[in-house]
Amino acid sequence: MYKTIIIKQIDQKFIHEWKRLWDKAENANMFNSYDWFKTTLELSKNKEYEIYVCYKDNQLVALLPLQTYKFLGVKVLGTVNKEHLIDTAFLIEKYNKELFGHFFEAIFRKKNIYFQKIDNKAAILFHDLFPHLLISLMSVNPTVDLSGDPFKNASPSMIAQIKRIIRKNSDHLEFAMHSENLEKHFGTMMKLQEESSKHVRSMDIFVDKENKKYYQRLIKNCSQFVRINILYFNKKPIAYEYGYLYKNFYTGDQISFHNDYRKLNPGKTLMFYLFAHLKKVGIKTLDMGGGISNYKMSYTQDYRTLYNIYYSNNIFIMIWWKTINNARRIKQVLFPKKFTRDHKFLFKTL
Repeated sequence: MYKTIIIKQIDQKFIHEWKRLWDKAENANMFNSYDWFKTTLELSKNKEYEIYVCYKDNQLVALLPLQTYKFLGVKVLGTVNKEHLIDTAFLIEKYNKELFGHFFEAIFRKKNIYFQKIDNKAAILFHDLFPHLLISLMSVNPTVDLSGDPFKNASPSMIAQIKRIIRKNSDHLEFAMHSENLEKHFGTMMKLQEESSKHVRSMDIFVDKENKKYYQRLIKNCSQFVRINILYFNKKPIAYEYGYLYKNFYTGDQISFHNDYRKLNPGKTLMFYLFAHLKKVGIKTLDMGGGISNYKMSYTQDYRTLYNIYYSNNIFIMIWWKTINNARRIKQVLFPKKFTRDHKFLFKTL
């Protein structure tokens, strides 16, 4: 028998239950861990939240933290920290219709609902169980299967170029994945970022103090997940990649390189080392993050899709959301961005 309740304040007993569920849940990732939720609360001005939790025979089997805020002009009950969420926010023991149906039916009886970054398998279940939802494709994430040859779908010319660079500079290049002393290595990242093309082109996300604070707080609260990968040339850092490792899955978040070392193709060279290292330590899948760019697709032809979900029992709000989504879809078709295939996917609905 399933029972769903709302928790508005957590204690150590519930934190222990949350962590125990995370250890065995089918969809466990950093973004549905207690530590990420703790990070969100520490940084958010909005300290109020509701955690929908589902028990079966007194065992926690599902949970979803939500907060109230305005989205597209509508007051919603939505997933927390939507600015930095990059994977499924709810935690559930198993993806089965009975549990899904009971847990989410209780949530959809409430207010206007907005869920962000729902994985494809869950989106299909939502569509089957709740056909009245608006389910819109929000992110396309290229993925690399590391269980076999990680370079089997990569551009042969690109791989040959990187191998030549490594061969010619084998005595000078060094790769390291850092999981300790992360504050120190984050400082290295920031110095490198100042010399990057992203900084020159005003694409440096760390210029925003709130963004920088978020990544620093992740290092403090989620150090078991955070990895800072650095490529060195003669001991000098020339490229970095910041990502998250959990179970047998790796998610990339940020990458940049030093402008003065462009001839070494440092970003792609770092990724070559990263693929090989992750495979060596037994990671099965690498998620390259949102955006199906030509750069990412030079490594792989595989991808996963993530969806946003909207629901209201007010028909006018649903019409409003569908109208905005349709306008966004049309914009993607009429004005596609260069060097990306996002326009072929974004804002399509199930």
